[in-house]
Amino acid sequence: MIVAYAKSKPIETIKEHTNKVLEELNILRKLYGKRILENKEIDEEKFWLTLKIACQYHDCGKIFTPFQNQILQKLGEELIETEFDYEIKHEQLSPLFIPQDLINKLDKPHQKILLQSIYYHHERDAMQPSPEVIEKIWQKDFLPRLDEIEKELEFPISKELRLGYLNKVSRENRIDEESEYYLEYCLIKGIVHRCDHAASAHIPVETNSKNNLGSEAEKFLEQKFKNINDLQEFCKENKNSNIIAVASTGYGKTEGAAIWSENEKTNYTLPYRISLNDIFDRINRLMNYENVGLLHSTAMDYLSEEDEIKYPQELYEQSRMMSTKILLSTINQFFYFVFKYQGYEKIYSMLSYTKIVIDEIQAYEPKITAIILKGLKMINDIGGKFMIITATLPKIYQEYLENNNIPLKVGKFYSNTNRHKIELIDKNISEAIEEIIEKSKNSKVLVIANTVDQAIMLYQKCIQKIDAGLLHARFIEEDKATLEEKIKLFARSNQNGIWITTQIVEASLDIDFDYLYTEMSTLDSLFQRMGRCYRKREYKGEESNIKIYIKNASGIKYVYNKKIHELSIQMLEKYNNQMLKEETKAELVEKLYSRETLKGTSYLTEFDTATRVLDNIVGYSLKEAEAKNILNDIKTVTVIPKQLYEENISLFEEYEKENDYKARNEILKKIRKLCLNLQANQAKRRISNVGYKIKDIYFIDAKYDRKKGLLLKEENNTFDDRSL
Repeated sequence: MIVAYAKSKPIETIKEHTNKVLEELNILRKLYGKRILENKEIDEEKFWLTLKIACQYHDCGKIFTPFQNQILQKLGEELIETEFDYEIKHEQLSPLFIPQDLINKLDKPHQKILLQSIYYHHERDAMQPSPEVIEKIWQKDFLPRLDEIEKELEFPISKELRLGYLNKVSRENRIDEESEYYLEYCLIKGIVHRCDHAASAHIPVETNSKNNLGSEAEKFLEQKFKNINDLQEFCKENKNSNIIAVASTGYGKTEGAAIWSENEKTNYTLPYRISLNDIFDRINRLMNYENVGLLHSTAMDYLSEEDEIKYPQELYEQSRMMSTKILLSTINQFFYFVFKYQGYEKIYSMLSYTKIVIDEIQAYEPKITAIILKGLKMINDIGGKFMIITATLPKIYQEYLENNNIPLKVGKFYSNTNRHKIELIDKNISEAIEEIIEKSKNSKVLVIANTVDQAIMLYQKCIQKIDAGLLHARFIEEDKATLEEKIKLFARSNQNGIWITTQIVEASLDIDFDYLYTEMSTLDSLFQRMGRCYRKREYKGEESNIKIYIKNASGIKYVYNKKIHELSIQMLEKYNNQMLKEETKAELVEKLYSRETLKGTSYLTEFDTATRVLDNIVGYSLKEAEAKNILNDIKTVTVIPKQLYEENISLFEEYEKENDYKARNEILKKIRKLCLNLQANQAKRRISNVGYKIKDIYFIDAKYDRKKGLLLKEENNTFDDRSL
């Protein structure tokens, strides 16, 4: 009797793995089966039968002796004598084992879907084998032991050689977007991927929750405010639709999104990790919702430090597998599916039964926004739902969706509370230091610079006379987390004082200051900044509480488009020394980012070029890592300041010696807390690889100050500062 292995770590047979894959398929079908096929012209019986057969037979090719020898070698067991090498991959052999009577239960299109879903469940660049090679493997490796194989697998296998599948799985015959079965193929192939990967990781493909997030959000709002507001009512009424909700800062957009998600699987996205952490805390604690995951580059560190999370590693792994009912993530964790890389169906199929929330869409640069909008179109095509929720919405974004015939419900909700009286000041913000210091003696003052170097310079001027806080993206992760918590505690306290920051605080960070002193940015960014001052309060003062400095603002061209910056100033001038209404803010951004206003700008060119490229992507031309790199724009490097590297070199030596996977991960987490991400152009020639088997971390030869962060700007040295 043979033993047919599927994996060596942990040791698992093909039979055990296959049964686990089928269990995951049953879980998925039970939780989301109806939602997956909702409003689709798909034969339900053939769909689920095709999926079951694909899951059952996807790994049968692992019975191939060269594959078994690979496992046996890892286990230190005696190898089986064979004349074959492992040049033919197991997925290329698996279709051989499907009995003809099972195949006959499917029509020809579903037979093709079945065979391609199995043959390509590992997307590799392997050459397609010839019929002669397959026949030789069948005759010499499989045929002599077919009865033994069937007993070991405990399900029927074909006893006859059929080579017709090779034509149906050839690359030129792959099902593509022109096929009427394209979406069904994406669903079936993607679900096979998900169930296979979940079974291999021993993590549920989907987890359920006893709680209904929509109900929990309503309960929370009724306890706090006695009822839900008009935005939240709009979200509730349109829970089965794609919606765009434009609403003032502090209007309860997060709760509205929770109500819209109701009891369905939902992915909530935001541009910044700090904002995601805040929303995780609100949903987990305030709304008492248990099945919420968190996925971004430092999510594991954050979860580990949350006292109420009993099993942070387990929750993080579920988040990575996207199996939590609610997932909070940055868009780069899954939106790269738009590049249709090899294996993209795994994510795309999941989005067929998922609601997607895009919060603060205006915060992304134009080519990233083009990727998001293309993704929303694809999500709509496969049956998912999306919600764009934002304080301001560029007009060209809504037009893109409408021009692609995507059904939308649009609602606009503005607070009537007077919160922001603005003043445009034709000076550099550095000239305001004395006023800022004086104002901070009796008020909370927030200062926002466009670049890190400008923020550091303002901080240095302030601390010569008064204590102040500083927060930007050039702090190591450990210090940044501490500072983020400090600014939130300060905002909630009765203290007065100054915090100097960059646009890192713009999106969804729930802080409230009395005065904002800011460099002029573009209108969308500027209005987000205003949302950190008099966030929900009414301002009745005579002087302006928003001071905007327009002379020689830093970061123009590199951080903000120069032309849009100039247009922003022009559009704002008529409101100088006036109370700026929330509705007016939204109207100004809509007008600024209209095709008429943007005509001739590099911004519009970049957006239009990106949408054209995305519409003409050739499927399967990229690998997954290449698709991720495009979305991440790979212009950043992870660095550790040289002095911290030298002070903590024992950690690197410990990492080098440690062989246990979990222990190494724990050490790596400690190392990453001492790191930060830098734009590659900032690092220039200052970085060197740290070695120690850590390929993606560099040490940088630049001074690090615990209060100021990484200091890159030196005397007589100008620098492109594109950091937040």
